[in-house]
Amino acid sequence: MKLGDLKFFNLFALLALRTNPDRTADRWKVGAVSWTRRRLTERGPDFSVQIEVHTVEQDGRRGWVLLVGHETWWDGKRKDAFRNGRWAHVTKGARADVLKWFAAQENLLQ
Repeated sequence: MKLGDLKFFNLFALLALRTNPDRTADRWKVGAVSWTRRRLTERGPDFSVQIEVHTVEQDGRRGWVLLVGHETWWDGKRKDAFRNGRWAHVTKGARADVLKWFAAQENLLQ
């Protein structure tokens, strides 16, 4: 698994789904890791856009902060998305530590 590959994003989505207490919480914890979700939405007659950003943070000596974004655009009818992108970026700490934590969570989900 690499940060930002399909396997990572699938695990990220599964982990967010299974750990968010009621699927609508904006803040929750997974063990010692804090998880925050922010959603920005704009609607108009010609287009709609939604950007959801997750901040996943582990404190401590080898702490890290990961930002994960999901951006979706629709036309005015809001039927089919014409742009749907995801990204992940480590803003603090080591990428290897982030991936190690996610791999450990994957093992717990199985």
